[in-house]
Parts: sequence; structure tokens; C-alpha cells
Amino acid sequence: MNFAVIEVGSTNTKAYLYKDGILEDLGARYIGFKTNYKKNNCLLDSDVNELCSFIEEIKEQVDKIYIFGTSIFRNITDEQREEFISMIKDKYDIDFRVVSASEESSYTVKGVVDKLSKPMRLAVVIGGGGSTEIAIVENGKTIRTLNLDFGAMDITEKFPELKEDKVDTPFEEMLDYTLSLIPEIDENVDVMVLAGGDYIYFYETVGYAMEKNDIYEDSNQPYMLEFSIFNDYDYDILSESLDDIKKRCPDNQGWWDGARGMRFCMNAISRRLNAKYIIPTRINMLIGLAHEIEKNK
Repeated sequence: MNFAVIEVGSTNTKAYLYKDGILEDLGARYIGFKTNYKKNNCLLDSDVNELCSFIEEIKEQVDKIYIFGTSIFRNITDEQREEFISMIKDKYDIDFRVVSASEESSYTVKGVVDKLSKPMRLAVVIGGGGSTEIAIVENGKTIRTLNLDFGAMDITEKFPELKEDKVDTPFEEMLDYTLSLIPEIDENVDVMVLAGGDYIYFYETVGYAMEKNDIYEDSNQPYMLEFSIFNDYDYDILSESLDDIKKRCPDNQGWWDGARGMRFCMNAISRRLNAKYIIPTRINMLIGLAHEIEKNK
């Protein structure tokens, strides 16, 4: 069974082809739904049109498409949500499903833990543009979840300099602000898994070396970072030329506007959890959702 799944987030929209049990990347599009909604109190026509253009590109490659919305679509008004969902249905005959924060966390965690080579305790942190979810997992089962109502774009809006070529604001000032948004978690884990986005892409594109994951085996989680190295990279990215990085990624420049903000989200949470090892991944909720779609067919 072949079909496409699309995740429409607060800032990034991603599409994958599900084929023979594996997700193949079909591309991504930066669409600033949350930022523009906060300014205008509505979904901008330009953002909706950009999404429609992306859907039409995917329709040229595959007949059956499933579309899922995350935090921004949970936070707009009921009337706005119903109008948007009806528009997608009328235009493309596709059901647009808004995934709850708990569902988003559950599907993503499933993608992380399903193939772990040994039972263990860890945290799965699902970072987004407008929300962040933390799941504490023990022996393959989620024992606690925390939903935080902020994400990479919130940090970037607080410190817009993060979108500039280089950053002069002290690292500690931005970290302290981000920490102030996170309650005391009262949990300690050795291992923190970064999910919900393409964290490997960040490290590979900038040129930051990652170590082989020797804590457990999973082909979707091949790398790891000790916290000290992870933290050093987060310092360093502020002095790296963001303009040069964007030139190397002409089709994904908007993604990089939020990349530094995401670093502060993940760094602050790792400190709250006292994590010793960080596992960057490309795992997102679409893996779990695609498995569910296939199972129900």
C-alpha cells in the first residue's frame, strides 16, 4: 500500500511517501502559520495558498493523501478551524485531521521506542514551532507527559536577532529566558531523544560531528552527543554565519530562521532533565500515523 502523509505544523509542513512500511521524504515547505496568526488573528490567505500549492505538488506524485495538523490548528477558533477543514475537503476531497497534543506525543514516542534493542528509561522531547511535548518513557511505556505551550518560534520572536547572520545577545540571557518558561519537572534521565523534527539535518548541514549511538541500536537513531558537546554546539551556532548556511539550503531558508530558537528549547529542557546523552533523530508522529492507517485498511 502506497500513500502520502503530510504534517502541517506551526512553521514547517512536511510530506512523506509511505511505501512498504517505510517513510520516504517528499519534501518540506516553510509556512509561518503561527507567526502570522499571532499578528493577524487569522490564517493568512497567502499561507493557505502556499499550503495548497504544496498539496498540489504532492498530488502529482501520489493519488492518496492524508493530512494532519498540529499545534497552530489546535489553537485557532472553532469557526476558523471548521472553515479551513471544509475548504481542504471541498478543494481536494481530503480529510484534514487536527491531532491533539497527547496524540502527537503518543505517535512520535511510538516511533522512538518500538525498535529499541533493550528496555531503558529515557525522555522523548518533541519540539515544534509553537509547542513542545516531553514524554518520560520507562521500558517502552510512557509513564509521564508534559505539554509546554511554546516552541522554537516563540523563542525566535522574543529574540529576533536569532534570525540574523550572527548573534550578539549573550547565550546565558536567552537560555535563562527559555528556562523560565519550563516548570520544574522533577525527573532525571540519562538519555534524551530529540524527535518531531529533523535534528540530524541540523548537525549534518552545519558540519557538527556526531558520535555513533552506542547506548542502543536503532537504524532511525544512529547518532548521539554527550551533553557537553551538545552544549558547545549550541554556543557555537550563534557565531556561525546563518547567511552562509542559508545559501547552502536555498529551498529551506525559512526552516533556519527557527533553528537557533529550537536549540534553546532543547538545551533548556535537557538541563531541566539533567540529561547526559542527547540522541538527535528524524522521527516524527507520521511514522506512527502511517502504521495506523495501513493497519486500518
